[in-house]
Amino acid sequence: VDFLKEASFHPFLIRRLPPVLGYSVERDLVPKWNYLRKVRQYASFEISRFPAYFSYPLDRVIKCRYEYLHTRKHLPIQLIPLDEVLRYGDRDFAVNVAKDDDGSFYSAFVENRKKNQKQQSRKRRRKRQEKVHRKS
Repeated sequence: VDFLKEASFHPFLIRRLPPVLGYSVERDLVPKWNYLRKVRQYASFEISRFPAYFSYPLDRVIKCRYEYLHTRKHLPIQLIPLDEVLRYGDRDFAVNVAKDDDGSFYSAFVENRKKNQKQQSRKRRRKRQEKVHRKS
């Protein structure tokens, strides 16, 4: 509740999305809020219109879709309403928001992104292990 007050969220957020009270501030709310402020000019306004934003997975849905719109489609992400980016399932998002023909490009993007993230994770693990072995 303190985070919600500090971030100037009104009580309506709790009324419209009661589960927000059970979300982890450090793991869920703060990272999602910071990301939204990075990609949206009027983050508080967007939350007032679409508080369900906090219920979506940050990396798997939110970041993935904004990255796709920005890096692959070169669309002005500031102009696309937050609820349009998130409210659809993957295929409908790809067709209705990103304007793909059938959603296959977005599906390929998601799969490629997952592979890249796994590779990056393995590299980070190896580097940590190498550091530990060097210190030994």
